[in-house]
Amino acid sequence: MSTAERALKVAIHRLRKRYRALFLREIRETVADPAEVDSEIRFLFLVLKGGK
Repeated sequence: MSTAERALKVAIHRLRKRYRALFLREIRETVADPAEVDSEIRFLFLVLKGGK
Protein backbone atom coordinates (compact mmCIF):
# COMPACT_ATOMS: atom_id res chain seq x y z
CA MET A 1 0.00 0.00 0.00
CA SER A 2 1.42 3.36 -0.96
CA THR A 3 1.85 6.29 1.37
CA ALA A 4 -0.97 8.14 -0.39
CA GLU A 5 -3.33 5.19 0.12
CA ARG A 6 -2.47 4.98 3.81
CA ALA A 7 -2.93 8.72 4.20
CA LEU A 8 -6.32 8.53 2.50
CA LYS A 9 -7.45 5.69 4.77
CA VAL A 10 -6.35 7.62 7.85
CA ALA A 11 -8.12 10.76 6.62
CA ILE A 12 -11.34 8.83 5.97
CA HIS A 13 -11.15 7.20 9.39
CA ARG A 14 -10.70 10.57 11.09
CA LEU A 15 -13.50 12.13 9.06
CA ARG A 16 -15.92 9.35 9.99
CA LYS A 17 -14.93 9.61 13.65
CA ARG A 18 -15.47 13.38 13.61
CA TYR A 19 -18.80 13.07 11.76
CA ARG A 20 -20.02 10.51 14.31
CA ALA A 21 -19.10 12.80 17.21
CA LEU A 22 -20.89 15.76 15.61
CA PHE A 23 -23.92 13.62 14.75
CA LEU A 24 -24.22 12.34 18.32
CA ARG A 25 -23.84 15.85 19.71
CA GLU A 26 -26.69 17.11 17.54
CA ILE A 27 -28.94 14.21 18.57
CA ARG A 28 -28.15 14.79 22.26
CA GLU A 29 -29.22 18.42 21.87
CA THR A 30 -32.62 17.39 20.48
CA VAL A 31 -33.70 14.94 23.18
CA ALA A 32 -34.87 15.77 26.69
CA ASP A 33 -33.36 12.66 28.27
CA PRO A 34 -29.90 11.30 27.36
CA ALA A 35 -31.36 7.79 27.57
CA GLU A 36 -33.42 8.62 24.46
CA VAL A 37 -30.40 9.07 22.17
CA ASP A 38 -30.33 5.49 20.88
CA SER A 39 -34.06 5.35 20.18
CA GLU A 40 -33.91 8.75 18.47
CA ILE A 41 -31.13 7.52 16.17
CA ARG A 42 -33.05 4.34 15.37
CA PHE A 43 -36.15 6.40 14.57
CA LEU A 44 -34.14 8.78 12.37
CA PHE A 45 -32.69 5.89 10.35
CA LEU A 46 -36.14 4.33 10.03
CA VAL A 47 -37.52 7.58 8.62
CA LEU A 48 -34.57 7.98 6.26
CA LYS A 49 -35.14 4.44 4.97
CA GLY A 50 -38.73 5.36 4.17
CA GLY A 51 -40.45 3.77 7.14
CA LYS A 52 -43.24 5.38 9.19
